[in-house]
Amino acid sequence: MDFTRKAKWTFVLVTVLFSLVQLPSANHTSINDTSIEMIHVGLILDAQSWVGKIVDSCISLAISDFYSRNRHYQTKLIVHNRDSEGDSLLVLSQALVLLENFKLDAIIVAENSAAVKILAELGSRVKIPIISLFAAGPSLSFSEYPYLIQIGQDESSQAKVIAAIVEAFSWRSVTLIYEDNDPARPILSNAITSFDQHVALLASSTDEEIVEQLRNLMSLQTTVLLVHMSPTLASRLFLNARRLGMMSQGYAWITTDMTTNFMNSMDPSVIESMQGVVGLKPHIPASKELRKLAIRWSKNLNENQNLEEMEINVYGIWSYDMVWAVAAAAERVMTQHPHILHQVTRMNMNFTTIRSSQSGLVFMDEILQSRFKGISGGFQLTNGRLIPKEFEIVNVFKGERIIGYWNPGNGITSLMKQENHNETNSTSSSKLENVIWPGGTMNIPKGWSLHGKRLRIGVPVNNGFREIISVTRDPRTNETTVTGYCVDVFKEAVQSLGYEVHYDFIPFEDANGQMAGTYNDLILQVYYKNYDAVMGDTTIHDSRFPYVDFTMPFTDIGIGTVVPKINKKSIWIFLMPLSGDLWITTAAFFILTGLVIWFIERPINEEFQGSLCEQIGMIFWYSFSTLVFAHKEKLLSNLSKFVVIIWVFVVLIITSSYTATLASMLTVQQIELNLKQDYVGYHYGFLLSGAVSNLNFKNPRLKPYKSPEEYADALGRGSNNGGVSAIVDEIPYLKVFLAKYSSDYTISKSNTTTGGFGFVFPKGSPLVQDISSAIMRLREEEKLQLMENKWFRSTESIFTDQDTRSKPSRLNLHSFGGLFLVTGISSTSALLLCLFQKSRAIIIRKFKFFLNSMDSVKDYLKVRYITTLTILFN
Repeated sequence: MDFTRKAKWTFVLVTVLFSLVQLPSANHTSINDTSIEMIHVGLILDAQSWVGKIVDSCISLAISDFYSRNRHYQTKLIVHNRDSEGDSLLVLSQALVLLENFKLDAIIVAENSAAVKILAELGSRVKIPIISLFAAGPSLSFSEYPYLIQIGQDESSQAKVIAAIVEAFSWRSVTLIYEDNDPARPILSNAITSFDQHVALLASSTDEEIVEQLRNLMSLQTTVLLVHMSPTLASRLFLNARRLGMMSQGYAWITTDMTTNFMNSMDPSVIESMQGVVGLKPHIPASKELRKLAIRWSKNLNENQNLEEMEINVYGIWSYDMVWAVAAAAERVMTQHPHILHQVTRMNMNFTTIRSSQSGLVFMDEILQSRFKGISGGFQLTNGRLIPKEFEIVNVFKGERIIGYWNPGNGITSLMKQENHNETNSTSSSKLENVIWPGGTMNIPKGWSLHGKRLRIGVPVNNGFREIISVTRDPRTNETTVTGYCVDVFKEAVQSLGYEVHYDFIPFEDANGQMAGTYNDLILQVYYKNYDAVMGDTTIHDSRFPYVDFTMPFTDIGIGTVVPKINKKSIWIFLMPLSGDLWITTAAFFILTGLVIWFIERPINEEFQGSLCEQIGMIFWYSFSTLVFAHKEKLLSNLSKFVVIIWVFVVLIITSSYTATLASMLTVQQIELNLKQDYVGYHYGFLLSGAVSNLNFKNPRLKPYKSPEEYADALGRGSNNGGVSAIVDEIPYLKVFLAKYSSDYTISKSNTTTGGFGFVFPKGSPLVQDISSAIMRLREEEKLQLMENKWFRSTESIFTDQDTRSKPSRLNLHSFGGLFLVTGISSTSALLLCLFQKSRAIIIRKFKFFLNSMDSVKDYLKVRYITTLTILFN
C-alpha cells in the first residue's frame, strides 16, 4: 500500500531526526540462550502516562509468567521499549528507529493517537503485525489494514452505552467535554445525537482556562455532562468543578472508560470531588487468575516507584492477555514453520533501510487464530478486533460500585444478569441499581437548570378581550397587573412542576401603553433573546416554528364563524323546512286519511253522521287533529283503528323532522357572501392566511375589530349599514363573545383549524416539554375546563357542530316516500276491505230475502194443496 503525500513528508522529517534519537535497548529479557529463537517486539508508549506505566509493567509480568509456565518453548519474546512522550510524530519516529535497528516481528502501540493509522499503513508495507491497545474506531477496518490488531472496545460501542444511559433517564441534551487531541471524539459526536454543546480542553490547559470553560457551561441550561479525556486532565476538571459548585444537586456527570478505568488510582481528593459520577468501563469477569495477578501487581508497587498508588486496570489486563497470545503464536510459527523466522528482507524507504521478517503473514494468522481463556475472559479476535463484551456501569459514592451492565444483545441489564439473559433490548433506568447523584441525592436530575434565573416573560397588551389576557397599570404605584385565562393557565402549569421557576411578566408595549408591534414582532423578541418566553394569546402557526418552540395548546383549536341566529328578512321561514311537493303530498294524505276513516265509520258510528256540512267538517277535523294528537272521537271499526295507527306514526315522523329542521334553520344562518357589499369581521392580530378562503367566502371585504362589543355592534348593523355579515375568529375569542351575546348569535366550527394558543419558548428549551406535560395534566384533571368556566362563563351549550359550508337542507318528498307508500297502502287496503265487507253484507241480505220469499211460496202452495184435497174429498 502506497503512502499518502502527507505520510511521505513525515518520513522525510523523521529520517532527519534519526541522528538525534538515542537507541537504548531496554529489553525486558536478556539474550543469553543462543539456542532459543528470539522474537523481537517493539513497544511504543508514553512512559509518563498512567496507561504507559501500567502497560509496561503488565507486559513484564506477562512475559515472566508465560515463560515460567512454558520453560520448554523454543521461542522467547524480546520487548524493545520506546517512549513517545505523548507525541504522535515521535510514535512514528520511534517505530522507524526500531525497524531500522531490529528485525521486528510485531509492534505494540499503547497510544490513542492519529499516528496509529500511519503505523497501520507501515505494517501493511513491511508485513508485520501492528497491535494497538486502543481501538481507533470503525475508520480503521481490517479489510483496509490487514496487519492491524485492535484491542479494546471501539468508541462506537461505547457511544451506544452512553446513548442508552441518556435515554434511560430521559435526558434530552448532553454537553460533551473532551480532550482536544482525542481522535475518537467525532465518533462519539456522530453516534449520540443529543449533544448540544462541545467543549474542548487541552492536556496543557491551565486551571484558569478550565475554570473559564466551566463557567461558560454554568450559564447554559444543560446539566448533563459527559467527560471523555485522560485521567490526569479529568482529575483537574473535577477538582475545579467542585470548587465552582458543579458537583451539587441537579447535575449529572458521566465519564467514559478513559477516565473510569483509572478511577481506583486517582488521588482521594479527586475521588471526593467525583461523588455522584456515573461511569462506564469494560467488564472483566472475576476469576482466581485475576485475583492472583492483582496480588502480584500490588507486590510490585513497592519495587517500582512509578507505580505508586496505582491499581491494575483493563489496559494492563488486555496487555497481559495480548502478550500471551503473541508468545503462543510465535511458538506455533517456530514449530510449524521454523525456516521462516530466519529469513530477513531489507527495504529502502525514503533513504532509510529497514529490516523485515518474512514470517509476518504467518505470524499474523497465528495471532488471529488465538483462542484461550485469559485474565480478561475468553480471548478471541474477529476481523482483527477483540470481540466486544460487556460494559460495567458504575456509580462513584464513597468508592466505586457497579449499578448495572450493558451488552450489545440486551442493552442495559441489572446486576442479576443470570435472570435477564432472555430480556429484549432495554434502556429502562429501572434495570439499574439506585444511583446516588451529585449532592448525595437519589432524585434523578432532570437534565437542565435555570440556575436561579428569573425569566422575562413577554405579555401582549390586548385589552379588548380582557377575559383572555389583560394588562393594567396602577397610575399611583405604577404597578403592572396581568390577569386573564392565559395567566391562570400559565401559573397553574408552572406551579405543578416539580421545581421552582421564577419569572416576571413584561408587557410588550410602547411609551403610550399600546402594543409595541404585531404578535409576530412579540414572538421574534424571544428569538432575539430579549424575552425568555411569551405568555398570552399567541397562536401556534407553522410559520413561527423556525424561530421559536410552542407548548401544546391550552385552548380549543380551530376557527369559527359567528352569525346572527334568526334571519329577520323572512317571515315565511316556518315553511322552509318542507319542500313544496312535500307540503302538497302531506295535505293530500291528511284529507285522504280523513275520507277513509269517514267512509269506514259513517255507517256504524253516530259521531260521523249528520248533515252534509257536519260530515265534511268531521272529515277535515279528524284528519288534521291527528297532527297534534287531539282527536277524541271513538272509533268502532278495527279497520279505521288500523288506518289511524299507521297514520299517527307517519305524522309523528313528519312533525319530528319538521321541528328539527326548523330549529336548525333558526339557529344556523348560512352565509352566502357572493356580493361585493358583504363584509367579514375578524380579530385584530388574527392570522388570516388561508382561513377566509377555506371557509368558501367569495370576495369578502375584511374589517378588523378589537373587542366583543365591536363584534356585536358590527353584526347588529350588518354589511349594508357599515357592519359585517359574519365574524371569523379563533374559538377562544368567539367563546368570550358568545358568553356575552349568546341569545342573538351562534358559532359554527369550520373544517379549517389553527393550532390554538400555546406558550412561546426559545428553540430547544427544556421548559417546552415540561410545561406541555403540565397542560396535559390540567386538561385530564378538568382544571382547564374550570378555568374556562370562570372566565368564559361556560359557553359549551351554544356551540353547534356544523360546518359553515353545510346548510340545513329542506325535507323533500323523496325523503318520506316510503312512509307515504306505507300509509297509502294501509288506507287503500282498509278501504277495499271495507267495500268488500259492505258488498258481502248486501249479497247476504239479498240471499236471505230470496230464501224468505221461497218460504212464503211454499206456505201458499201448501195451503192450496190442502184446500184442494179437502174439496175433493168432500
